Amino acid sequence: MSPAGDEWETLYRKHGRKVLHVATLAAGGSAHNGWDGVQHAFSQAWLHLTDPSKPPVGNWAGWLRKAAVRHVVEAAKGETRALPLLDRDRQQDGPLLESWVAVKEEYQGILKAVAALPARQRQAMALCCIAGFSVKETALIMDIEDGTVRSLISQARQALPPRRGEETGDEQ
Repeated sequence: MSPAGDEWETLYRKHGRKVLHVATLAAGGSAHNGWDGVQHAFSQAWLHLTDPSKPPVGNWAGWLRKAAVRHVVEAAKGETRALPLLDRDRQQDGPLLESWVAVKEEYQGILKAVAALPARQRQAMALCCIAGFSVKETALIMDIEDGTVRSLISQARQALPPRRGEETGDEQ
C-alpha cells in the first residue's frame, strides 16, 4: 500500500467512529445521512493526502469532523423531505436496526444533556463543536474573548456525560 493509503487507513481507524457520531448528530439523528458525511469527509481526506500541493493538516480530527458536518448541513439544505424519525420511514439499505437504535438513544441523551446546559455554554458548544467554527470565529459571533469561549466549552464538556467509546481520562 502507498504511504498515502497507509495514512488514510490509519485516519479512518482512528477517527471514523467519532466522525460518524458528530455527522449523525448534525444530521438530526439520521445515520444514513451521517454515513454520507463520513464518506465525503474521508474522500476529501484521500484527495488531500494524494495531492502534494496541499499543505499538511495539523488536526485531522477537527478537519474530518468539520468536513463531515459541513457536507451534512449542505445536503440538508437541498433536501425537501423530512428526516426519517420512525424505523419504517428509513431506507432499507441503511445501517442495521441495532446501530440505528444505539445512535438514536445516544443522540437523545446528548440532546437532553445539552439542553440542560446554560445558554452561553450551549451556544459555544453548538458553534465550535457542531457547526465547526474556530474559537476565534465563535468569539466574534458571541462578542466575547477567545479565552471565554474556551472556558465555556470546557465547562460544558465537564457537565456532559462522556460518549460511548470516548476516553474520559480516568482510565489507566
